[in-house]
Amino acid sequence: MAESQQALASLLSTVADGAYVDVLTSLVAKDVIARFASSLAQTSEQQPSGSLSEDEIAVGLAALNAFLQSNVTGPVLENVGRVEKLFVDALAAADTSAGEDTLKVLRRKSFKELEVDGVSPYPYIPNIELFALARHIFTASAPEDVVTLSDATRLSIPWTRLRINVWHFKLLSQPSLGPGSNFAKASQWIEVPTLAEQIAAGLDAVRKQLLDEDVWATGESAAAWSREEKVQFLLEAANTHIMLGRDDKAREALKEATQLNSFAYALSGALGKRTKFQEKSTSQLVVLAKSDVSEEVAEEEKTGPEAVALNDDTLLEEIQFSKDATGKHGELAAAPSALPAALADLSPDAQPRLSPLDQIILLTEATLKDTFSPVDTLTSEEVLPYAVRVVSDKPTNWQIYTQALLVRSRIEVHRSRTVERGVLQMQAVVDQVVVDTSEAPRPKAEDVADLDVPAIAVTSPDTTTTTTAQQQKPTSFFPAAKDTDTAPAHVRLQYIHALSSPPRWHLESELAYSWAGVGSLVSALEIFKRLRLWAEVALCLASSASADDEDGRGSGGEQKARAIVRWRLFHKTGTPAAVEHADPDTELEDGEDVTYLKPGAFEGPERVPPPPNAPRLFCILGDLENDPAHWERAWEVSKHRFARAQKSLGEHWLQQKDWTKALEAYQAATRCNRLSPELWGRLGDISLRMGNFADAAEAYGRAIGAAGEVVGGEDARTWSNLGSSLWSMYLETVEDLKKKMLDEKKKADEDDDEETEVEHAQSDVKDPATLLSQALAAYKRGAQIAQENWRIWDNVLTLASRMRPPAVLDMVLALRAIMRIRKTEDALDDDVLRALLNEALLTKQKAEDDGHGVYTPPRGTVERAVVALFEESVVPLITTRSELWGLVVKLRVWRREYAGAVDAAEKGWRAAMGAG
Repeated sequence: MAESQQALASLLSTVADGAYVDVLTSLVAKDVIARFASSLAQTSEQQPSGSLSEDEIAVGLAALNAFLQSNVTGPVLENVGRVEKLFVDALAAADTSAGEDTLKVLRRKSFKELEVDGVSPYPYIPNIELFALARHIFTASAPEDVVTLSDATRLSIPWTRLRINVWHFKLLSQPSLGPGSNFAKASQWIEVPTLAEQIAAGLDAVRKQLLDEDVWATGESAAAWSREEKVQFLLEAANTHIMLGRDDKAREALKEATQLNSFAYALSGALGKRTKFQEKSTSQLVVLAKSDVSEEVAEEEKTGPEAVALNDDTLLEEIQFSKDATGKHGELAAAPSALPAALADLSPDAQPRLSPLDQIILLTEATLKDTFSPVDTLTSEEVLPYAVRVVSDKPTNWQIYTQALLVRSRIEVHRSRTVERGVLQMQAVVDQVVVDTSEAPRPKAEDVADLDVPAIAVTSPDTTTTTTAQQQKPTSFFPAAKDTDTAPAHVRLQYIHALSSPPRWHLESELAYSWAGVGSLVSALEIFKRLRLWAEVALCLASSASADDEDGRGSGGEQKARAIVRWRLFHKTGTPAAVEHADPDTELEDGEDVTYLKPGAFEGPERVPPPPNAPRLFCILGDLENDPAHWERAWEVSKHRFARAQKSLGEHWLQQKDWTKALEAYQAATRCNRLSPELWGRLGDISLRMGNFADAAEAYGRAIGAAGEVVGGEDARTWSNLGSSLWSMYLETVEDLKKKMLDEKKKADEDDDEETEVEHAQSDVKDPATLLSQALAAYKRGAQIAQENWRIWDNVLTLASRMRPPAVLDMVLALRAIMRIRKTEDALDDDVLRALLNEALLTKQKAEDDGHGVYTPPRGTVERAVVALFEESVVPLITTRSELWGLVVKLRVWRREYAGAVDAAEKGWRAAMGAG
């Protein structure tokens, strides 16, 4: 008994030291792996096997941590081949039909085991069997809630199960994020309700266990867990809610974590200089933060990826804060009274060191703001100080510092002055994570001293040399990291669940889009090829071809793109149609580069079943070959769910001037994706072109409603087109009413019930006045967004003049804007000005008039606004148009400004004589 306890203690201590491979190759692990392989070989679902033993817990934790080390944090997982051999042997013993490539079968079965609601994980995840084993141990069993591992260590099985489910959710997100996106945003769009419900239930269960449903609970169950463990759970909950798209719950959990950890922070302003040539200080955003003084922060040497210098000829490396009382424009520094008491005395450039959990709180705040806010300059200015506060602080953990650099680089890649540092910083992070987890461990110098010479290989004329796997590993142009710049696995994994760190394939994809954003398509292409994102590879090749010359041919990029897409979708030319489940990768010769494929080599039958992303590949092929058959096939393969296929078809029919088919295509697209402002706006354009004004108005209204922000998709063009649709509906309604009134008048001579019939006819027609006011409101909104577009203002003026009574203030506003933009008397419509003058002044009684002297209308009245419009805006523009001077004469006579009226009449006479 004592020996078994000693062995168990040794096994758990090995897990704590980060030697996960040693645990996974132990005798206990062999038995667990054998049972796992047996469950994979069986088709029936395994029932819970009862409570977990402590040795199974150790193996499960080692499997989970080894998987995360291999795919998220690094460093390289040494001797993982020993673990793979155990899995292969176990599956070969449990399933005799596995064949020769048992490891491939093992991973295919593991991916199938992790499929949820029809959504599969990214198919090229390394060592996926480790995660499947951990999930099998902690979720396929019915363990106790809490297991006491030692006097000072307790393990919550529901908490561990929750962490596995959260990582399972993250694995289902494909690495193709798209430009401007990141891992946290992409995770919100995964439709796996089954797993989402399990995560939500797990959050409630763990919260009840750790916090007793109350953060400030002091009961027996709550007292068993330390404050640090409670704060870490709340941070994990906040990041999980961000992943699920629940910003309200994420903010609530983050607030509880901040209060429980007695952490004080605030986004404030301070006077400082940002550029090298700035003489006076201006207001700069800064995050002031201070940890609880009762908590001692452990000293740790500086480890982590290298922080790349900015090296800009204008911007400073860091903001230089000033102690001046006032800034360049007279602004004051932030008043201490507006800050929490703990932050009142802090200096922006000399802040205390933060604890690791407090640094995670700031990074979670930054992730929350970045994920649920529009991508614009204001958001970037608000998010960046949180990352800068952590980066400028003394590092407390390798993974926290890495995440801070990643958050900062995501913001800087969108700025012209910092885009270079942003991309290079992301490359440095990738080097420490991706390259480190991909290449074999570097041997010591003394071990390879005798072998460090060029090798001479002799081959026969009929043989070809193949590139070794080691040479195909990802490389970097940065110097290799020193041992002092890295951290062991257990240190990197200490806070991994509380951070929103992306898996390495997501990180690589994000880096590839960053390189593509700065024009380095070759770098992006190599990354996409390594990730086997063939759609992105084809798009990179096609884009580089377009960049090489005007015809878009370049170095044959479009042909290469066509070949790659056809390789994924079709068999080789001459292949019989009966072939199924053929792997396209096996059709390549060893070391063959996909960019050397030819489109004509893959004109055989379509692959059965089609690849997972077949609809998107068919759409790309349709774009490259301009063949609508490919878009139609994408629509069929997706079972009428891929809106992009119908969008491409719609654009094709628009080029062919087939408005009916284009309308049908966009109607189908909006039925699939009802949240796309672009699709609804395009549908409105087609409906407006075809004269379906009611349908167009509805489509534009949906486009505006689907916009994710105040302006966003609801641009000036959409509002203006909505106004045009409503205005056309108004004209149609007026014509219908006139026609019906004439018909009813004819019937009145033969029917005595005229009044009843007329009222009945009018009840089926929309109110013209309502349509006119709605059209005016739409035009006004469009003019507010595009204030320099005089044509929209002209529409506002036209509709405002047609209101009954005319909307005088809207007319004044529109006239001022038109004159401000065009700055010429040709912009003035004398009929509109005459109507405005008659409606607002000449037909009205003067208010507060004593009958003596020049009359000045009271402040805030319509009359005052019209007088100011004529005197301040119209008069300075008049040069040759005598009719405009005639209107000025009427205005001044109305005001009893007779001298000015005579002067205007004289100028009008001179203008008329000059024109004659």
